Amino acid sequence: MIRYFMRDTQLCQLERQMMTPPYFKPRGHGRYYPSFQYGRDDTECPYCMNFKRNHPCPLEQCVCLDERIVAGALDLNEFVRDCFFPEAGVRLQARLERSFNGSSIGFFLSDSHWERWQHWRARCFRMSGRNLAALFLLTVYEDTWRRMIWKFDACGFDFQSVQLSGIQPERYSVYQAAKAISTGSRNITLADLASPELVTDEAFHLIVCALLLANYGDAILNFERKVMQCDDESSSEQRRSPRIRCCNDPSSHSQKSIRPLRCAVGSTGDRRCL
Repeated sequence: MIRYFMRDTQLCQLERQMMTPPYFKPRGHGRYYPSFQYGRDDTECPYCMNFKRNHPCPLEQCVCLDERIVAGALDLNEFVRDCFFPEAGVRLQARLERSFNGSSIGFFLSDSHWERWQHWRARCFRMSGRNLAALFLLTVYEDTWRRMIWKFDACGFDFQSVQLSGIQPERYSVYQAAKAISTGSRNITLADLASPELVTDEAFHLIVCALLLANYGDAILNFERKVMQCDDESSSEQRRSPRIRCCNDPSSHSQKSIRPLRCAVGSTGDRRCL
């Protein structure tokens, strides 16, 4: 029946409801909000499809990290703490606090670094998480990337055939960290990261960002987008990143766990390799 008897009357809606098949969802009657943004309350764990009351989360890593970061339910402090603490020694914890306290949380060193990483990441889309993090470090400096550009594919990097003669000393630690992340070797350890003499502040920031990228994937890059949006909306206000708190601080333990996938391998302690 294509016509309604009660059309243009007060009973029109009631008649239409009575003639609708059970469990039928009509098209074109919903509302679409293209500018909808998740809030902190929208990303609560009870709303997750994997949530079971009185049962621990079965996932190794939260599937809603993107939404929770954009909504502000998680901050960079929690990711750094879960990635490095408490395996990091006292010196590394102090350096993490100095490096990330009161500084920007930009992941990419420059626009050219971002363009190189995006271009080659799209071409080698089958790369593993470890190799993508290594690619992040190898594309930082143009000089280092020229040595590596023909030495890799989607399966990994051929570090044995790379010529490092003439490379600047401050960039050598970035290269060794990329090799350690990709192959799981012991080229650089947590103790090396704690030493400013071996790893400069710029290299330290890049290596920490690469480890976070290897652990949490592209979701961690939402912090970069949040900084860009914050600069566009209020460029006159001074931005301050979350303070890296010690793992012994009771206030540093969040009620929500992000269940990280550990990137670091090897023995625990201050000599743990990346």
